[in-house]
Amino acid sequence: MTWRKKRLGILLGITLGGGFFDVNADIIVRELGRENGEPEPYVVPYAFASEAMGFVLGVGGGISGLPQEQNSFIATALVSDEDAAAVYAYFNDYQLSGIPRLFLDASVGLGDFPQQRAYLDSSPPGEDPPAGSNDSSSTNYLDAAGYSNWIELDFKYVLDIGHARYTPINIYTLSNGLLVGGASGGSVFNPFKSGRSYIQASLFHHDRDYDDLDTSTRLRTTGFGFSFRYDNTDFQINPSTGSTIKLGVRHDPGYYDDESWTIGEFEFSHYFKLPGNENSEQRVIAVNAWTAHTFSDEPPPHYFGVTLGGLYRLRAYPIERFHDTSAIYYSAEYRVIPKSDLLRKLTFLDFVNLQWWEIATFVEVGRVAPEWDFDELHDSMKSDIGLSLRIMANNDIGRLDLVWAEDDAAAWLMYGHPF
Repeated sequence: MTWRKKRLGILLGITLGGGFFDVNADIIVRELGRENGEPEPYVVPYAFASEAMGFVLGVGGGISGLPQEQNSFIATALVSDEDAAAVYAYFNDYQLSGIPRLFLDASVGLGDFPQQRAYLDSSPPGEDPPAGSNDSSSTNYLDAAGYSNWIELDFKYVLDIGHARYTPINIYTLSNGLLVGGASGGSVFNPFKSGRSYIQASLFHHDRDYDDLDTSTRLRTTGFGFSFRYDNTDFQINPSTGSTIKLGVRHDPGYYDDESWTIGEFEFSHYFKLPGNENSEQRVIAVNAWTAHTFSDEPPPHYFGVTLGGLYRLRAYPIERFHDTSAIYYSAEYRVIPKSDLLRKLTFLDFVNLQWWEIATFVEVGRVAPEWDFDELHDSMKSDIGLSLRIMANNDIGRLDLVWAEDDAAAWLMYGHPF
């Protein structure tokens, strides 16, 4: 396997702008021996060099437990010597007064970049295959200066069934970052007896700009989404058993004199806890399947539609490397938390409350297609393999993924498990 092209993709913070499929809802995490509800602020400076942005300086940070114990606020800001600048912020799990089962998330991103990549046709129109398609050339893209801005509001309603029957907020108890009490599912696959179920409504506005790009290319969208999620895992942040099902739709009714578009998505994840041994504190096999389809004749902007590549799916490829009408994707991970007090002995890092470290190996396969056809979607699929280092600090997970494919490779620094 050859590392033909080096890329380093780094995003400090959290899942910013992922929409209704990427949230942990209405939960409180307490560590044995720590004061309940104690706010936990942190600040982390960082720096890196990027071909697209030059030398970057930034700072990320956040605080949990204010104004409500289950709330968290995370933000990051960066500047570069190539005039890149960006700010991202996310606030989650605010319990609305008078409706105790309704929670609000809010997120915003503002960025101006000297070089943004888009897998849109840079060759003459009509040449096949089109940019971003499964068989497209990896060199068929454009790089241009521009901005990327968005804002999203997500309203989550917790159904009073299963483990949420008696309380809309689940409290997990951890010891050294591992679950010892408050499991929220995984016993039986039945939303009325186990797990937590959600109905979610989202409002979004996304807008991008590429200098010198044909103005007929759609780059702005405003709309809403609806979804149902059944989370039957034991611990939402770091599942070791159980499963999740997510089903949703996104729709732009056609603001700004554009045609309307509609996308449907389905995702399933399952977690198998393996017996412990003398070398590990926890071993888990995690599997994931996802598919999406565009139901309208008019597609959404390429970056907000059905895509593969980047931080979560087909991670060896650039963000939004593949996009089309439909897609399918599968992944499997083997996650191991070694028996080691290495992080806990680093007393100079006590302020970030390091709890454990984990090694994960994974494999991914997937492809996009101009229509949802089972045979076509499983033919000539793209694939990659990877190695991931993950840590848990302040009850949240950070990960560094190193991923290789036949014709590409990547490194990603990100917040949270990919699924």
